[in-house]
Amino acid sequence: MTVYQGEPLNILHTIGVKTLYPIVRIHFNVAKGFDEERFKRSLLECTKVVPELLCKYVLKDNTFVSVTDSLNGVLFEGLDPDADSAKWDLFNDPQLRVYLNHSEDGTDITIFLSHILTDGAGAKQLLKLLMKAYNTGSLAGETNHQDIKWLDKLLEQHQVEVKKGTDHPTKPLSLPKLVNGDAKQTRRTAHLTLSESLTTALITASHNTGVTLNDLFMAAFGQAVQRFADTDRIALACPTDMRKFIDGPQQVRVANHTSRYNIDVFSDIRAPFADAVNAVHDAMAKNKQDFQCLSSVKTLVENYNRYPLAKLQQICEDNYHVRGISYTNFGIVDFRLNDCTITDFDMLGSYRRAPLFQVAVSTFDNQIVLAYAMIGTDEEARLGNAVMLIMRDLLTNYTLRFMEK
Repeated sequence: MTVYQGEPLNILHTIGVKTLYPIVRIHFNVAKGFDEERFKRSLLECTKVVPELLCKYVLKDNTFVSVTDSLNGVLFEGLDPDADSAKWDLFNDPQLRVYLNHSEDGTDITIFLSHILTDGAGAKQLLKLLMKAYNTGSLAGETNHQDIKWLDKLLEQHQVEVKKGTDHPTKPLSLPKLVNGDAKQTRRTAHLTLSESLTTALITASHNTGVTLNDLFMAAFGQAVQRFADTDRIALACPTDMRKFIDGPQQVRVANHTSRYNIDVFSDIRAPFADAVNAVHDAMAKNKQDFQCLSSVKTLVENYNRYPLAKLQQICEDNYHVRGISYTNFGIVDFRLNDCTITDFDMLGSYRRAPLFQVAVSTFDNQIVLAYAMIGTDEEARLGNAVMLIMRDLLTNYTLRFMEK
């Protein structure tokens, strides 16, 4: 039995596990020359670089303890990943779970990762390790880094203010409760892939209007939810990868290095969508200038060695709590397997029980993908799909108005 010590930010996603189980889900279809045995060997190569993948998580002392040295309990074939993953126990099972489902069209691969162990950006780095292992046969020389000494230094350089209530908006976004407590809710996922032409048009429009793609996505998501909510505010937490603040050459960091920006801006759905985009952009620009994201992790990091676990979890709840309506942007995903064709890609956060809801955005193969993971009914799933379709319409109209000018 080998024990690996966790870092303070592992605790972030141990709060509210009964409401929101902390996972990252990656799905894609691979066809043509896929070599299953090679893929399995590649997974094992990844576990040598990130041994915590084969460990259970022990909450009481924030450690990862080995439970296997093989893919037993990690790799499953011929099972519904959404249904079967409900049995996954991060506190007794490995932090990695992979499903293979074969069909005439190829092999559907679904990879689940513990969000206690790593964030979305770390999940992307694991995909890069998997890609390298599959394409070259080796991960020799690769080392995973999880330390947060760089974050301690960053907090010393930027004395951000932790304002009570910042992460708890007075007018939060919400979706209506559609069913009573007796309705059958099941695990399900859905995604909407924007065309390559729309993706290109959005990139051009964002560059020429001086906003970011992330500003556009957040404004579109906020206004889409506003169609169903009695609020004139877009209050969202935007996770951000702090790896970009680390000096020196890039390192493999399959770890939790995410903090969050909080915005709360006025939004009138009767006004031009560009007004909401500009409000989100201005709020995010100020947050970035002020390093506001650091306030979401400052108290936890500075008190990690001073307080017991229960107190640390309360600190997380105050500054990093589970939002009923949430948003995440995984950015561009670079993943290729030699001699294979990869299609139908999506990347998601945790399954949220409706009316809780999250849209996750990623970009794969020059196309933007909107997606959600839900525990809900058919009716609730239709509402989730409607939110994504409204987002697509708002984003499309934004590019059309820009082109008309």
